[in-house]
Amino acid sequence: MILRGATDGSSRLSGSVPLTQTSVDVPARLDPLVRDRVVAYRLPPSAAEQSSIGVHRYHPAPSNPAGIELFDAQGALQPARWPNQGWSRVGQAKALGQDAVIAVEGGRSDRWVGEPDLWVAGYLGQDWSFETIAATSSIPGSQRLGLVKAPHYPLRSGDRLFVEHALSELDTPGEWWRDRDSGIVFLIPRSSTSSIEASVAPTLIAIDGAKHVLIEGLTFERSRGDAVTVTGGEDVVFQDCTFRWIAGRGLVIDGAKRSGLRRSVVADMGEGGVSLKGGTRATLTRADNFVEDSFLVRYARLGRTYKDAVAIDGVGMRVTGNVIAHAPHLAIRYQGNDHLIAANEIFDVVNDTSDSGAIYSGRDVSAQGTVIRGNFIHDVLPAKGEGQERFEVKGVYLDDLASGTTIEDNVFLRVEQPVFVGGGRDNVVARNVFVASSPALFIDGRGKVWPQAPFDEPGNAFYATLREVPVSSTLWASRYPALARIMTDDPYAAKRNVFRDNLIVASRAEQIGDGARPEEQNVSGNRTIDKVPPIRTSDDLARWLTQNGMKTLPEGINRFGHLLNNTSLRSRASDAGVGGPER
Repeated sequence: MILRGATDGSSRLSGSVPLTQTSVDVPARLDPLVRDRVVAYRLPPSAAEQSSIGVHRYHPAPSNPAGIELFDAQGALQPARWPNQGWSRVGQAKALGQDAVIAVEGGRSDRWVGEPDLWVAGYLGQDWSFETIAATSSIPGSQRLGLVKAPHYPLRSGDRLFVEHALSELDTPGEWWRDRDSGIVFLIPRSSTSSIEASVAPTLIAIDGAKHVLIEGLTFERSRGDAVTVTGGEDVVFQDCTFRWIAGRGLVIDGAKRSGLRRSVVADMGEGGVSLKGGTRATLTRADNFVEDSFLVRYARLGRTYKDAVAIDGVGMRVTGNVIAHAPHLAIRYQGNDHLIAANEIFDVVNDTSDSGAIYSGRDVSAQGTVIRGNFIHDVLPAKGEGQERFEVKGVYLDDLASGTTIEDNVFLRVEQPVFVGGGRDNVVARNVFVASSPALFIDGRGKVWPQAPFDEPGNAFYATLREVPVSSTLWASRYPALARIMTDDPYAAKRNVFRDNLIVASRAEQIGDGARPEEQNVSGNRTIDKVPPIRTSDDLARWLTQNGMKTLPEGINRFGHLLNNTSLRSRASDAGVGGPER
């Protein structure tokens, strides 16, 4: 079956409906300075009856469909927020104990007394953990908000947060507030001519158990949850499509085979771009699901952490030839076995978080066999600003004993900690180029120096993931022989990591410490160059690498321009605002 949109790209499947302007009195509590700028719209019943405008968001679990989102021609509008830009801070966390109460700096919380649907959002407790929580009340005179539930991690003084959907904060074009009793929204328009729509559809397409389906040339937009779900089946492909302004994820493939996304644009997602699950780990049966030759940008606007451009789990997925950019946290997160992540260009990610990586895996020593090859990863640097001095990020982050990954033939340019091995083993880092990216390789032995339960204790999380797969079976032992022997091979030790034949330019080389023993690693054949001329573009880099002996350049270096040679893709990428800071 083929479902094909118009050749001019105008075919849209939208989950929103237009709103009708209405004449009602604006609420008396509204700031007099903005009353004449506020316009009222009546919501359709399905939106008016939503109990709340928001949902609890916490990594990495997908959230329920959003209560309400409003849109104009420019995209999503913002529930009335304070501060309008940037962050406020948690004050005096030590006085909060474990109660579901949050102290807010700025002396503003008295303005929010009586708000029936107030929300707090921020990096609560950790700079890599963004959470949204409903507020129960503002406590008069206390500078505190009561919360429906305590944050997942204990609050710290200075944690970043903002408050949204407060009538008293309705003061900026593009902001809105809903009166739950009347079903009316009050907003300050960004344009006098743009119509206003509200999302009503929880999802747009659900495909269950189908085979041989091609969907091409369609735009999917403005659903309250995931736009498209594919469950089971085989050969279900989306190509030359656009996914935009979705509150959940764009495309979710679970249990299918040979299915995926090709030559498409994914932009302005609420909770991630594409999720691929499939294959059978017990038998190492591949799913061969894919994301290829696509642009994925701004894919974590509502949930900011662990809402990836591409999340893969299972056996035998591939993420190849894509451009991924402009996001606060991860680009690609993988679990499972035998995936291929190749020829992608990744930049301007993990730009608002700490202890995070552009490509990430962790906490499963059995998740082996993935190859990360020929990618161009550049300009992945920690955010700078007040309270962010302590931030640190990574390029490829093998966290908490992640093992058995091959990282080869990639180029890292201006990446802090480009390859970071957090206590794992049997990882191979070979023939990469590191330019202004230090240290090129970092290995720690956290398994040996951090407090840990005995590896074979039933409650040990690492041992639990190991027991989920038959590592001693004939199939697994032949595929991962070192893994089959792990229980008698000092399982918490970082060992047999290989760092060889890499070119290290204007960067520090390997750093091995914190419990990892240098004599248990294999470091050889690496070449260093102290200075390099200014490199501002991928063309500058390609020219310099060629002059210095690289006969074959990683395909990811020129991926951005290559994809834009496709006229249709270039047009859709331009419409979605793909590009951004100087490359």
